[in-house]
Amino acid sequence: MYLKKYLTSDIARRFFLVHPPEPRKDLLISGVTEGVYLGKTRWLNVPVFWNYNKLINPHMAIVGITGSGKSYLVKTFITRAALVWNTNALILDWVGEYNEWVRQAGGMVIHLGKEHLNLLDLGGMSKGERIKQIMSSLDMMLELKDFPEEKYDLEGALEKVYKKYKNPTLVEVEKSLEKDGKKRAARLLKGYIGEGNDFFAKHSTLKLDKLIDSGLVCIDLHSLPSEEMRSLAGLTILQFIKEKMRKEELGKEKGIKLFVVVDEAWKIARDDRSDVITIVREGRKYNFGIIVASQNPTDINKAIISNVGTTFVLRLILREYKDYMKDSLNYSGYIDEEISRFGVGDAAINMIFAERATESLTFLLDKIDGEEPLFVYKIRGGGMDVEVEREQFSRMLFELGLSDEQINMVKLEFEKNDGVIKATTFVSMLERFGYARSSIITFLRQMGVEERNIVEIFSLIRKRKASKGLVDLVLEE
Repeated sequence: MYLKKYLTSDIARRFFLVHPPEPRKDLLISGVTEGVYLGKTRWLNVPVFWNYNKLINPHMAIVGITGSGKSYLVKTFITRAALVWNTNALILDWVGEYNEWVRQAGGMVIHLGKEHLNLLDLGGMSKGERIKQIMSSLDMMLELKDFPEEKYDLEGALEKVYKKYKNPTLVEVEKSLEKDGKKRAARLLKGYIGEGNDFFAKHSTLKLDKLIDSGLVCIDLHSLPSEEMRSLAGLTILQFIKEKMRKEELGKEKGIKLFVVVDEAWKIARDDRSDVITIVREGRKYNFGIIVASQNPTDINKAIISNVGTTFVLRLILREYKDYMKDSLNYSGYIDEEISRFGVGDAAINMIFAERATESLTFLLDKIDGEEPLFVYKIRGGGMDVEVEREQFSRMLFELGLSDEQINMVKLEFEKNDGVIKATTFVSMLERFGYARSSIITFLRQMGVEERNIVEIFSLIRKRKASKGLVDLVLEE
């Protein structure tokens, strides 16, 4: 009797660990014409469909280290949304990550460095509304709280040029300030009207109205000269889209008309004054969904993470990042531990359903089931086993500075061993290519390799070289 009682209680404890709660099946399953299929839950293998009609809003946040599958998830999602609802997608690409894929998918790529977007365009808004938006954006970019007098002068100059000119630009604003002797305020605008930085100071060549209905569009922001310019462009585009969409009526049966992807936009995703937060908080009425993605969760304001209808947490390593997400979503310690063990494409999903559910809202997806196979490279050894998406890994090597020939040599080494390479072999290759120890360590950290594993890798290399009579090596911090 005692043994039976012991076994029963032990099994009960084990059952919770093996099978943590998952949302009800009816909340996850939808018809193929009603939702976007993502994959199956880890424990009960329930098909998971993203159906905005079952969620509090259509907005999403995606976090995970480089190579964990963020861009793969975005590409899969917007591809299927186009099939299900004929949804358009506008990608605000901060780092040039989506260009090649968008072209291959038959979409349009726009390089903002070759275009102009007049910051003073009304975009269907009243002059008063647009002035408030412009001042909010400039407040974020220029930290106008430190310049209260100049802030007042800028607002006054905007009011003047809107009254004087039919289609004013920042050039007229700067001239008005100079004419009125407001030289300090005028100086704040110099960075946006000088040659090479005048993207916002000329009449628009970018027609946003057309882009909203053009299928798949990537707006390449990384060709702009600074993070401030990229952020101001992103904010302005979001403001124009918001105003256009709020004036249109969209029946629920038509699905979401537009998804806007905001990837690695830390400056506008973190700030409390950002329109991203406003759009997320006000939810459905704008008739489009925002997808905010970042490898650093702390770059996304908690107001966004707490209010989006869906959050995807892919692999995270740093305790700071894991704590940020756990505190924001309040999931269990078990899920927190699993997140650091994730392979490429594994995800924890938090869904806030329109119908209040008693089940846990954060659950584990077995693997993102994408449109194409998820090709993964694995780096093993030195106490580590790290997976990275093949396409993302190639881009990381390119950003590190490897030539096409060197990248192909690394890829060939993976392919010879069915997608697996020893950590010591990979690091030795980078050393042969002439990379300093500090650069290699930084690269490994970006991939999510823990410090103790980095030390072990270089220790193994040191021992191997010492056995060949070579000079001992010292790990650089």
